Amino acid sequence: MTPLSKFKFKMIDRNKTVDPVIARRTKLACAIEEQKHVLAAHKAGTSYTVERHKWVHNELGEKVMVQHQKPVRRWFFAQDGGYYLQVRYGARVISVDGKNNAIFVETLEQLGPIYDTLVEVTKSGALDEVIERALSRKPKYKPGAAKTAELHQLSKN
Repeated sequence: MTPLSKFKFKMIDRNKTVDPVIARRTKLACAIEEQKHVLAAHKAGTSYTVERHKWVHNELGEKVMVQHQKPVRRWFFAQDGGYYLQVRYGARVISVDGKNNAIFVETLEQLGPIYDTLVEVTKSGALDEVIERALSRKPKYKPGAAKTAELHQLSKN
């Protein structure tokens, strides 16, 4: 009896695909949860950082992984006697209600429940259309600028 005969072998194809809609929801929900930590750190008077891993070459020329702290940018800012919250998907500001790009509150304490509501709304799928709109590419040239686009292409060649 060989040592491998103890194991039970099967042929399987691993499912590596994730539904892109679910992945987008998860990404936005995680970013909103991270903003809760940013808010708590701001109230405490500190900045919130996350640990990132990066491959660099050391003095011997070897590739080594190092850890560094990366600050997380706040989505809220003070203006007009209160605070505005702009929800972001990556680097793009999204309009949660479909037309306005910010939520206004008078105090920082009001932001906590807003973050909780945004997480619930995101996980329920109500923001899928807004996220899809944020991901759509904008045309490089204005519709009436077709000739300019052709000239630009000619100048590249």
